[in-house]
Amino acid sequence: MVSIDTLRGLPLLRGLSDSVLQSLADAARIVELENNALVTRQHDRAIALFVLLSGQVQFLIEVDGSGRLLVGVGHEPGLIIGWSVLRAPYRYMTDVRCAGPCRLLRFPHHVIDALVEDDPASGLKLLRRVTESLAARLELERSGLLKTADARSAQPDILPEPARQPDSPWTIDRLRESQPMLDFLAHSALFEGFEPRLLDWLAHQASIRTLAPNDELFRQDGIADAIYLLVDGRIAFSYCDAGGERCVYLRAMEGVGDLIGWSALVDPRRYHTLAFALELTHVVALPSDTLQRLCEQEPEIGVRIMRRVLHAISSRLRFNRVRLVARRYGEEVRAMRTLLDQAAESLPVSSPLHKIPYLLENRLTLSDAFHALELTRAHGDATERNLAELSLELLQEVRRELDLYQGLQRTYEAVANAPPSLTPEQVRRRSMESFVALFSGLSHRVRGQDLLPDAPGNIVIMNHLENHMDTMLPNAFRLTLDSHFVSSMILFRRYGEAPVRVVRKPEMGWFGYQQYFDRLDYLYVYPGDVDEEDRDQAVTREQRNRRFIERATEHLHAGRNLLIAPEGRCNYTEASPGTFKAGAFRLAAAVDPEPWIVPIAVANFDKRLTRTTTAAIVFPPFRLSERLAGSGDQALFDFVATLQAQYRDHVREAIELAAM
Repeated sequence: MVSIDTLRGLPLLRGLSDSVLQSLADAARIVELENNALVTRQHDRAIALFVLLSGQVQFLIEVDGSGRLLVGVGHEPGLIIGWSVLRAPYRYMTDVRCAGPCRLLRFPHHVIDALVEDDPASGLKLLRRVTESLAARLELERSGLLKTADARSAQPDILPEPARQPDSPWTIDRLRESQPMLDFLAHSALFEGFEPRLLDWLAHQASIRTLAPNDELFRQDGIADAIYLLVDGRIAFSYCDAGGERCVYLRAMEGVGDLIGWSALVDPRRYHTLAFALELTHVVALPSDTLQRLCEQEPEIGVRIMRRVLHAISSRLRFNRVRLVARRYGEEVRAMRTLLDQAAESLPVSSPLHKIPYLLENRLTLSDAFHALELTRAHGDATERNLAELSLELLQEVRRELDLYQGLQRTYEAVANAPPSLTPEQVRRRSMESFVALFSGLSHRVRGQDLLPDAPGNIVIMNHLENHMDTMLPNAFRLTLDSHFVSSMILFRRYGEAPVRVVRKPEMGWFGYQQYFDRLDYLYVYPGDVDEEDRDQAVTREQRNRRFIERATEHLHAGRNLLIAPEGRCNYTEASPGTFKAGAFRLAAAVDPEPWIVPIAVANFDKRLTRTTTAAIVFPPFRLSERLAGSGDQALFDFVATLQAQYRDHVREAIELAAM
């Protein structure tokens, strides 16, 4: 049997009468567990509330494909475990495991239920202690998130587009009237279902605040003197360390009636985050003292309010854990599965959200995933809308990847399916304009453009990088992003005309490749002897090479740049460049007057372009005759070997530029 004195010293039960403590003591029992024993299991029905008396526990969540992730530890005597007994759907949110021998106090859920229902004044005190404990847990886990983040700014990098809200009946002008304000409160997250007399009383306490973009609603650690209900616009939240030197963006809220600033009802009544407007925003403010007084005077109402505050804090805690998964593993699909797993008990089995992780696994169904999320955000139930909103924030990097992929699809179509009436020059310009738009939305650095010759008609050489597999189009063709970057963002921008690339002639089965490069009328080179198509036309290797030099010379004399990768094959940035071939330089030697050779080094185009910074550096142009030590093949081969060695340093410079 547990003594009443043991209970009297617990923060959870502070302020309860001896008779209440005695009833709890009669039902409670002390549990002693060994190292690694589970106190609660994620998703199990919450049948008991625990209080840690001694020892240490770990909080863990299941992560799809990776086992359990540690999200926090606790060792302070009086730590509350299993607060889900007080919140629907009454399922534990985490595994809680003993890290060494543990001693705990166990209260069956029916005893807690009876206390809250039969003695609301005591139940309110209990709920306040639980919300304080959960708020402290959230604070600790946000600190853990801060440690994993590249957290230099409280501002979000990218956010989903605002939801398309239907015309709201609660405009700011109308909310200045009593009845519309009462209706707004009745539909809010905190006061839905309350009696009209209470809503009327609250409506007379409410005021309206207007925030311009970037205006602060409240500051972290500031006195929490009001709660807020969102009318329109968006409020973002960030969390900083004690010195304010490291901050991390948490999330944004945009739902009409969403509860903001729950800290005003939880001791010590200080805001836990910075809240600021992302756009023109209006909120309804209610003084915390007014609500505290209402809770004290009508504890049944206080219990209902504090249960909803508990729900709000648990929602923040859940999303913080999902953010941690995304940061720790760098995989949004895994984080998405974790988010749905955390909400499994309250999410309808028919919800379209269940298919989102599967749609995210293939680049061809990414757009379907976002379409389903947008529809759910607009038309789902309350749980689905909240999860869809959180998911859209979580998946913004994936959204950028989708935008890139769709941009590549559009660019390919603009070339391969260009009207027959367009000349190759016009198609090349169309391609360049499309790539400028695509690359302008990505992180990149370019240096040395001032070294480009004043006039076009040059041979531009570059190292050639692999493409990330995520850029492969449905026809198995991958647009070479490094060469298109140099073509569009450097040469096209400088000279106003697309360069002509020298590319490997595609094999007979590479239809996607053929449809694209044939339309651009690029110059083909062959990896070996003539192919079957040339044999049918009785073309010899010598004729083919002579024709290549003639066409290349025509382009140079016409003032068009030629872009060539001397390697003839792709490499990854860290291994670039590969072995240079002499063909580009034989061409330079064959052209009269002698063209400039412009070296450009690139880096990181083999990475996922939405999650890296690419770089390109233009190095001083030269003429081949200035670099050759003599005549003949050996002098040319020596020059090519020397240039290849120099290019290793050039690529290293590009890598360093990207990392700045």
